[in-house]
Amino acid sequence: MLNGLLNIGQSALNASQAWISVTGNNLANADTEGYSRQYVDQRDAGGLTATKPGAQGLGVNAQQIMRFFDAFLERCYVRQSTNSARWDEQDTIMTSLENIFNESNRAGLSSSLNKFFTAWQDLALRPDDTATRESLLSYAENLSDMFGSTMDGIKAIQDEMNVSIGQTVDRVNELAKSIADLNRQITANTVDGISNPNSLLDKRDQLVRELATLADVETIDNGKGDFRVQLTNGQPLVDGLTSYELRVMGPRSEDRIMGNSSYTGTVKFDGSDSHEYTVDIVNGGNVGDVPPPQFRVSLDGGKTWLRDEDGQELHFDITDTDGGDGQTDPVLVKDLKISFTSSKDFHVGDKFDITPKSGLYWIEPTHGPQNITPQVRFDGTDNQNRLTGGKLAAYYNIRDDNCGRYMDELNAVASSLIWEVNRIHSQGTGLSMLDYAQGQQKVEDISQALGSAQAILPFSDKLQAGNVNFHFYDKTTGDYTSSGMLDFDPATPGIQNFNPADHSLEDVRDAINNMVDEDGNPLAPPPLNASIQDGKLIIETNPAANVQFGMGTDSTGLMAALGINTFFSGDNASNLAINSQMHNNPNLIASGQVNGQHQANPGDNATALAIGQLANKTVTISTLWKTVDNQSISQYYANLVTTVGADRRLSKTNAEYHGALTSDLAERTASVSGVNVDEEMSNLIKFQHSYTAAAKLITTADQMLQTLLGLKQ
Repeated sequence: MLNGLLNIGQSALNASQAWISVTGNNLANADTEGYSRQYVDQRDAGGLTATKPGAQGLGVNAQQIMRFFDAFLERCYVRQSTNSARWDEQDTIMTSLENIFNESNRAGLSSSLNKFFTAWQDLALRPDDTATRESLLSYAENLSDMFGSTMDGIKAIQDEMNVSIGQTVDRVNELAKSIADLNRQITANTVDGISNPNSLLDKRDQLVRELATLADVETIDNGKGDFRVQLTNGQPLVDGLTSYELRVMGPRSEDRIMGNSSYTGTVKFDGSDSHEYTVDIVNGGNVGDVPPPQFRVSLDGGKTWLRDEDGQELHFDITDTDGGDGQTDPVLVKDLKISFTSSKDFHVGDKFDITPKSGLYWIEPTHGPQNITPQVRFDGTDNQNRLTGGKLAAYYNIRDDNCGRYMDELNAVASSLIWEVNRIHSQGTGLSMLDYAQGQQKVEDISQALGSAQAILPFSDKLQAGNVNFHFYDKTTGDYTSSGMLDFDPATPGIQNFNPADHSLEDVRDAINNMVDEDGNPLAPPPLNASIQDGKLIIETNPAANVQFGMGTDSTGLMAALGINTFFSGDNASNLAINSQMHNNPNLIASGQVNGQHQANPGDNATALAIGQLANKTVTISTLWKTVDNQSISQYYANLVTTVGADRRLSKTNAEYHGALTSDLAERTASVSGVNVDEEMSNLIKFQHSYTAAAKLITTADQMLQTLLGLKQ
């Protein structure tokens, strides 16, 4: 019995010593990030039941050292911290993005727009004043610079996001490899019921927490190294000892051909955009069929489909005019030229996904890359099949959704300004008549109908059926000589008007070269020579006719679309500029127009007045995914600025909300796993007394043994 008493004392000493050691380690790591408070798994050593008086205890066992850890709270924290990291990072970047549109402390685009329209109003007061024309050019140049600098500022944010994306993806891959390596070490260093590699487990948890700030992940812990970290949409980054890779890949396309489809081609594209394109075949068959094969396009993964300004879903014909290159005619859809490598066996329901930008992909060794690029649909919801959290989501959402939408709307403002000004200006006259006019807009395919998407002409959707009037004046005397119109079928009696669905740039050239009067009689000699150079229409006066010309009424919008006698060149915010002819000769700036008596008076201000009134005129502005027809150009831009501010408020509100939830969960996990110095000091005193008591027990047993041995004397 005395021997058992000594063993009990020894086990108590060992247990107390273990507790003191663990407590000291807790105190030493009180300020160590990621350290989980440890404790001794102390268990009763059992007892002897076959002896008298029976059930005598055998002491205590310090079984193993464990850590205080709540797996449920940790999973909640990981899940919440990924949302907090996303919105906190997004709010930081939105502050910089918002500053691009902030005009409270400086003159910006809104101010430049107002000054531009005011300059036209000044020209209406002094249409024959050269200084006023020069001033107008100055304000127009400033407006062009403001559009360009605003667009450049947004693109700079996008470039910064690309750098951050590359660095973050590299870090995600590093963390995945490190976690897989830790799983290997944890498996090797775990002895069930005896030894736990607590420091390795803490380190793994820390890496998971860091990973959660970069991408939305969740964990599945089956013990030891059987630990899985996966994206919330299911793709694993770590599965036990295996790690998987994320990769940033350049523009690419994928085919989703239905099982019963016999289509063997692929989709091709040229251009870039912030949106992904889903191409859906809505009318099958072969090129050349009546009706032809058609497709529609979605910019948000098929949730909504592009519509025209009248709200009708846009369907694009698939054609092949040359028929010899094995590829269909490119079709301009927003910012991309889309074509197919085969013209046969299109099948309804076949889909083609185009990612005209660098995207994020999960690399699966046997099936190839899977697109997980974060995507925000036009209704503001996240695509739940993609990455939705962490800093990566913030970077992609800023780059593609925020910057993409702002660029689209800024381009819509610029495009509407260009069209509305040019539409009026192209029908006006300045202080000088024209000897030469060069088109500012290029037609990619001069044989295609100008109103079709295959022609690839900016503003092709603005064209209407009708005709164009030209007025001619003696080059020497300036006297009116004749007027002409375009006849697109001289073989048919009467004047055959322009039809955007039928007539190409080649047809326009031929009609100008064979101009007729109001009765349909050819003008002789032909007053104009029209030609096409690099897809642009060139109009020159015929020396034999000895005339100059002025533009008259254009019911088609043809001259504005082709850039003939227009004030602006370009079609978006990046390339908006002043027509070089107007810039080089301010007298060509149209302030007036040819009146009913075929006169173009220097004091006429009709055109300048009409353009000046655009400051308050309601126009239609479209981004394909949104059409507004009840605002002026300035009001639309003001609403864009408001939208940017609202997006910043949204990011700030979400950052504060998710930050508060994350902080609360951090406190709750700390209350379980964190080290409380006061509590550990109290434990140290307690276990010190336990050690002293255990030592006293051994001393007592020794004295009893000595007494027993002394009985022989």
